[in-house]
Amino acid sequence: MNQPLPFACHQIGLVHSPFKEKFGIPRQTGLIKGNLGKIELLAPWNREEALNGLEGFSHIWVIFIFHEAIKPLEDWRPTVRPPREGAKRQGVFATRSPYRPNPIGMSVLQYHGWEKSNGKLFLKVSGLDLLDMTPVIDIKPYLPYADQVPQALGGFAHEAPASNLLPVSFSELARQQLLEVQERYPELQALIESTLSHNPRPIHFGNIDQRNDFGVKLYEFNIQYQICDTQIWVVSLFKNSAN
Repeated sequence: MNQPLPFACHQIGLVHSPFKEKFGIPRQTGLIKGNLGKIELLAPWNREEALNGLEGFSHIWVIFIFHEAIKPLEDWRPTVRPPREGAKRQGVFATRSPYRPNPIGMSVLQYHGWEKSNGKLFLKVSGLDLLDMTPVIDIKPYLPYADQVPQALGGFAHEAPASNLLPVSFSELARQQLLEVQERYPELQALIESTLSHNPRPIHFGNIDQRNDFGVKLYEFNIQYQICDTQIWVVSLFKNSAN
């Protein structure tokens, strides 16, 4: 009888993302505009020579831990409810749900080179669908000739949910607040518009259709918005009290 092999994963890096909470995170990579971030490499893996050759690649695979979805083994369930399916349950291995036998995820991110700051080594990335402070356990180059499969089928998630995008408008107060932080966060408006247009509310959130006031945390801001009919109205941007 084959016995499971004991092994351990090392955390090699840490994600710095505009998404400070799970609510509002894109459901896949590349869906949101303006979501720039960094991956901080940790010692002893923060060696510049470990990145030799990566400059020729436009995208990278990031293997990470769903650190806010870690549950005891006895709480594991074979089915989950993916956001696009509402209350319908699917087998966990047919989804990318964070609630898995091992809380491991993978994302393809666009790579924009690396930089050093205050003695730390960072990879600059975009297209994130990762929570801030997500632990990274590996990085691999994306190979177009091997990783693209044009004839592949996507099951119940065959196409991107672009047809349901909602228009986003800003109040005068919100526009003024964006101007005040534009120098530090030049992509913030694009990030807000793109994030909210995908209507991040999970379908199975009980009486969610009876609510119209919501908030989402991006960078150091709490974005207050309303959903009126089929439009999103950004009311204001407030700095989180912890910042």
